[in-house]
Amino acid sequence: MDAELVQMAEVAEACSRCRCGCCKDQCPMYSELLEESISPKGRNALIRSVLNGAVEPDERAVRIAYSCLLCRRDEQSCVAGLRNSDATEAFRRYLIEKGARLLPEHAALAKSLDNYGNPWQESRVARKRWAKGLQDKKLVPGKTSTLFYVGCTFALDRTLDDGPKALASLMDKAGVDYGLLLEDEVCCGSTAKRIGDIKLFEKLRRENEKRIRGTGVENIVTACAGCFKTLEQDYPDLSEDISIMHSTQFISELIANDKLHFPKREVKVTYHDPCHLGRHSDVYDAPRRVLLSVPGLELVEMKSSRQTARCCGGGAGVKTAYPEVSQKAAAKRIREAEETGAEVLITTCPFCVQTLRGAASAVGSKLNVEELSVFLDNLSHEREGGHR
Repeated sequence: MDAELVQMAEVAEACSRCRCGCCKDQCPMYSELLEESISPKGRNALIRSVLNGAVEPDERAVRIAYSCLLCRRDEQSCVAGLRNSDATEAFRRYLIEKGARLLPEHAALAKSLDNYGNPWQESRVARKRWAKGLQDKKLVPGKTSTLFYVGCTFALDRTLDDGPKALASLMDKAGVDYGLLLEDEVCCGSTAKRIGDIKLFEKLRRENEKRIRGTGVENIVTACAGCFKTLEQDYPDLSEDISIMHSTQFISELIANDKLHFPKREVKVTYHDPCHLGRHSDVYDAPRRVLLSVPGLELVEMKSSRQTARCCGGGAGVKTAYPEVSQKAAAKRIREAEETGAEVLITTCPFCVQTLRGAASAVGSKLNVEELSVFLDNLSHEREGGHR
């Protein structure tokens, strides 16, 4: 077995010796389903039983493997410091490599990724649909040092395409020389890796890395938390040669270098930490620095934030396979945000925006859910006396 699978086996074995079950207290899936097998400890017991040949990897075992948000929230309560999320992700891969089938809900995503280079069954050319008026930003190899890597969901979900538009607008205001791949952009492969289809992930990774290296860029900026984690952590050599930044880090630097300013806005906001940006990538301060740079803005933290932030419920294929459970998890986060008295809930991940907006609508919340770049760009337009 390679390192990921060895670690998986070690986590399962260590968990069997610990027996504490502390992980259950903060697992969002367990709190909704209240099934022992759905808890991190239960999944680790399943991993150990499958590896020892005591349990066959049948349909129920596969369902249990895919009942995890890979959010790492439970790991904050694990007294042994076990990487349960990594073990579960590796277990999905192990099951697929041993002949198990993807869940039907996930098979459609994988087929679309294989055929179109995105999980949303959209044509490759649809990637540039959001970028009307920005065709002159098409990256020319060797001419531009910074690549704005948009990602599938921001580019293809029409309810979210104000996100890349807003970040492009902010970069223009700051005088950043950036380029776009537009229809030539390839999925980072995050979805494929999280659902355990490692062959598909490697296919996408190789194609994507080849295209990125072919541009000659020195910097990559992305507003998608999933793309950021994947490019930085799952592309072994890329981050050694190219600086990879999330948009919150990039905007924070622009503000620090006096290249971006925002008008006064007396508004109370709260911030939701995306799992891939927070617990997976340890980026907590940059988005908060950006928000606090807005004069008059009051940032009020939810009772669970930073390392202990609740997952929105939209990650790791759970929203696709278990939509009702996903929405219940998201509704709890909306209620937490409402308790702060904030008018706006800001986050920095397209999946979090999707999921939290859906939950806010479902529970009749008046809370406005916004992506950070959109919030900031709207402020800039308010100063100019216009509207987006």
